[in-house]
Amino acid sequence: MKTELILDHSLPDDVVKIYSKDAQIGARILSYIDHFTTGLENLVIRSEDGVIIIKKMDIVSAAIYDKSLTIYTKEDEIKTSKALSALMKELDSKTFLQVSKSEMLNIHMIKRVEPSFSGNLVARMAYGDKVIISRRYVSKLKERLGIK
Repeated sequence: MKTELILDHSLPDDVVKIYSKDAQIGARILSYIDHFTTGLENLVIRSEDGVIIIKKMDIVSAAIYDKSLTIYTKEDEIKTSKALSALMKELDSKTFLQVSKSEMLNIHMIKRVEPSFSGNLVARMAYGDKVIISRRYVSKLKERLGIK
């Protein structure tokens, strides 16, 4: 792949343009850039223990169990009443992907993806967690990871 940096001083300060013939390569480049630009952003979570501030990039996955959202980070499990859709909206990032009706994950924390029953996949995460990817979301995950 050939890459080139062209500086265009006529662009606004907060604009970067990326040109690619291949959509998957373009999406992967945007995901990498997103990974480095969102890593320092914090997320405020209200839980039973009070208000907790975590770095977005520390989130490994999140899942709803018994109407409670549990956010799994590198070191903690944080329970909150926040909806999964609200969390996804706050993350607003190419780094995070909803993989079932009740779960989402950080694609940069995936170590391995394995086939499972009836078209589902299992993602083995960096800190030992396993996340089931529902058939409905398999194509989105494959596209995001650049798997054909």
